[in-house]
Amino acid sequence: MPVCSYPSIVHIVGRKGSGKTDLMVKLIRTLSARGYRVAAARHSPHAHTLETAGTDTDKYKQAGASGSALITANEVNLFIPALNFNEKLAPLTHAFPNCHLILVEGGSREGREKIEIIPPQAEPLCAGDINLRALVGSDYTLPGVPSFKLDEIEPLSSFIEGRYIKAALSGAVIAGGKSSRLGINKALLPFQGKPVIERMLETLFPLVSSIKIIANNPADYHALHTETVPDIRPGCGPLSGIHAALTLSSTEYVLVVSCDMPLLTAEALKPLLREYPGHDITMYKHRLFEPLCAIYRRTCLPALEELMDHGEYRIIDLFPSLNAHIIRIDQGDVFQSINTKEDYERLLAKSSRY
Repeated sequence: MPVCSYPSIVHIVGRKGSGKTDLMVKLIRTLSARGYRVAAARHSPHAHTLETAGTDTDKYKQAGASGSALITANEVNLFIPALNFNEKLAPLTHAFPNCHLILVEGGSREGREKIEIIPPQAEPLCAGDINLRALVGSDYTLPGVPSFKLDEIEPLSSFIEGRYIKAALSGAVIAGGKSSRLGINKALLPFQGKPVIERMLETLFPLVSSIKIIANNPADYHALHTETVPDIRPGCGPLSGIHAALTLSSTEYVLVVSCDMPLLTAEALKPLLREYPGHDITMYKHRLFEPLCAIYRRTCLPALEELMDHGEYRIIDLFPSLNAHIIRIDQGDVFQSINTKEDYERLLAKSSRY
């Protein structure tokens, strides 16, 4: 099953003087305003060096150093020799692991994902290129390639967001609990006119590329028209649901939520969505950790399976071996779940505030 690489690298290409830099700046500004972290790079087909002859870093290079760096009070400059185009791009994903997207100005010949800006009355440089994903700024059209006008920065940003950012994140709603204390399937309890789990699906749909329900009774959720899959390794508590979500995902990251948190909102999920890139686990902590409102990377699977093999089912036992990013919050009302009739009645009483 293919998995999206992350962060994606997108090339903004076009003829000299076509407005590539202006478009880069507008996209960075718009996507950043949406809460995404965007890195930017400038590609030149010509040989350049940023080092000045006789500087310390140049002396390292002349002595045979394989690479060098200048570390200042506010930034790091890397000097890495590269022989081919892929070697030039590879350091970017390592340098910016906590970004959602890397935009590169230039790379019309070698770039794998290209958006071309076309001046008036000009033809595209990449008309026959299978890696051309969109055209900007001209009435020129190509079959199957979306076109945007120069002032359509919001629609173009939405195109990039959907294809390259949300495409790396799917969702999973865990509905595998037995609801033994409640006596009925809590996922289907009515809440403000619809089942609790339907509210969770509606909250997640705009935020991710796809959603699965993880449940061992798929027939119960047929009316929701959402793919429903059972645990692969049942009997391990919430770990079973998280394991199934990651194993069956076609994306690198999965937003995992429990089916029974009816007060959870898209707004409450914004810190998770902003900070998850580069981490194996991104999780909230109020008084306790919230493992069923977290984003997991598929890199968690080996450690997760090792725990399950040894009969250890606590999420926090994953932390020592993984890169876990914990977001501490002051208010935990949105994480309240339904385990008893009293819980349900209390949440119904609070729901008018959400």
